[in-house]
Amino acid sequence: MDQDDLAIKMGQAIRTARKRRGLVMRQLAEAAKVSTGAVGNWERGANTIATEHISPIAELLRIDPSALMHGNVKYLEDSESLGDAEIVSDPGPVPAGPMDIEVLGVAVGGDDGDFTLNGEVSGYVRRPPGIANLRKVFALHVLSDSMVPRYDPGELIYCGGRDAVPGDHVVIETFPEEGQTVGKAYVKKLKSRGKNRIVCEQYNPPLDLEFDPYAIKNMWRIIPLRELLGY
Repeated sequence: MDQDDLAIKMGQAIRTARKRRGLVMRQLAEAAKVSTGAVGNWERGANTIATEHISPIAELLRIDPSALMHGNVKYLEDSESLGDAEIVSDPGPVPAGPMDIEVLGVAVGGDDGDFTLNGEVSGYVRRPPGIANLRKVFALHVLSDSMVPRYDPGELIYCGGRDAVPGDHVVIETFPEEGQTVGKAYVKKLKSRGKNRIVCEQYNPPLDLEFDPYAIKNMWRIIPLRELLGY
């Protein structure tokens, strides 16, 4: 197994154990004394977890550190106490689409913005089967923890499809402020959309945010997982 394959396998093991323990990325980051973005990179297989971080992560997740180093999950107690969050079907081949979805580059935003979009394509990811024929779709990585536990920092989200309606999770891009070249962007849940104001919900901390419709450059719907998988 090469290093890239091992990184992906270890990341999947960490994510599976974290989900079954009912933990969020921030808790793993605090245990390992790293950023939540670093944990997101581990879980996506973008970076291999360093040796010095394996022990605190394994201790928090209560899994065997030796097994984790080989990309496996071995729980240190009866598995009946674990949640079944990630088990959705019998194991089987996952449909593989083309690597044609653009990933837009993002950067950490200001105090009141989740991030900024730099307008450039930073890479490409695979097209899920549920959106095989959907046009004008792109992906980006969540940077903030404002929507935990729905979206963790480092998580990849797909945007596009139909116009957003109340109840959808959305990415909002605002026009640049004076002296700026890019506007702030937000990941939120759309609550209401009127002529004079747009109201969105934030999860962490719980908060309602109001936006001036004339200050919004773009609003994209985040495509839910069930739709990406074709359910």
